[in-house]
Amino acid sequence: MSLMSEYDVIICGAGPAGLSTGISTLFYNKKAKVLILENRVEVGEEKCAEGLSKDWFRHMKRFGKYLLSNLHAKCFENEILGTDLILPSGKRIIVRDKKPNGWVLNKDYLLKNLNAIFKKMGGQIELGVNVVGPVVKNNIIYGVETESEKLMRGKCIVDATGLTQNIWRKTLNIKEPLNKDDLEVCFQYKVEGCKIENPGVLQIHFGNNIAPGGYGWVFPKGKNRANVGIGCQASRVENVLPFQEGFWDMLNLDGKIVSKKGGIVSSFKLPEEFVWSNLACVGESARFTNPIHGGGTGPAMFGGYILGMNIANAIKNNEPMEEALLKYQNEIKDVRGKAHEYHYRTKNLLQSLNDDEIEIIFSFMTPDEWLKSMSFTKREILSIIGRIYKKNLRLGLKVTRYLGLS
Repeated sequence: MSLMSEYDVIICGAGPAGLSTGISTLFYNKKAKVLILENRVEVGEEKCAEGLSKDWFRHMKRFGKYLLSNLHAKCFENEILGTDLILPSGKRIIVRDKKPNGWVLNKDYLLKNLNAIFKKMGGQIELGVNVVGPVVKNNIIYGVETESEKLMRGKCIVDATGLTQNIWRKTLNIKEPLNKDDLEVCFQYKVEGCKIENPGVLQIHFGNNIAPGGYGWVFPKGKNRANVGIGCQASRVENVLPFQEGFWDMLNLDGKIVSKKGGIVSSFKLPEEFVWSNLACVGESARFTNPIHGGGTGPAMFGGYILGMNIANAIKNNEPMEEALLKYQNEIKDVRGKAHEYHYRTKNLLQSLNDDEIEIIFSFMTPDEWLKSMSFTKREILSIIGRIYKKNLRLGLKVTRYLGLS
């Protein structure tokens, strides 16, 4: 095994989590020596629906402003003005905000832009490098070993490999398979020349015949372009393609399918621990993805911001890396823990509902309530449940049980 250069931070994975961690580290400590290793030969991807709330940049404060000022307009293909929720019966719940609340991204361009920012700040990235595992001694990770038997040494190792948790699982010798109840099997078409009735409005389609344990989506990228896909609970669907084809036929959007992509998205609880010694997970590796809708770009970038800031400060102040990573873990739990738990319980509730129950529950929420449904207070949740109890006692009890309010 040949020894390579030593780094302050080695980040495995060049997705939104890994790149944001690298940029944040250099933003808060310009002298940090940061390396990103990526097994693909090119930075970029387009597997997701590509939605992103504007709130994430606000949550990242000064760093969020820095990112926004350096990201090209091409990253943001379409502003989101609202969402139409289409129930199994075809009933449409119209949700509109007073001003645009997010974007449909060009995810591929976003990642390439983040990579350019990272390199401009002095970060180093190596593509086409397959990391086979960590090098551990006395409960400290000294670095990672590549397939070409090179040892990259780092004071801090970051697992941003996504769902597979490549470094984390090998370090802790985790053998158990992932729980399919907490996985969504997804498939998406990118479509051009299609009929979009309202280009600024997302469509979310519910129904167990459409997407068992999940939903279908239409995310417009302009007047005649869109991402059209579905996500189904992995424990209920072995082959998602027939559901995608049925959903596409049902929509009758016309247009030309220019690409087809499949993938798996996590919908896990936030783990008790996602740091160990000088190793930290971030993004989907840390299970930050929103369990309800599977959105991962915003949580990944936010997690990278918090992680990079703590790593940078530890390097700058010559503090123990283990303490900095524990601080990162605690900050994430303080800021996102309760919300993530609520989202996870809500996801489990939604997946337990039949189509009639979906109709009943959705009918008890006003459009204004849907706008803030991701950040309900306990009092607001109890108010909605109270309305459900009056209509259907059994369903009210079910909602109460799943949300942990009994």
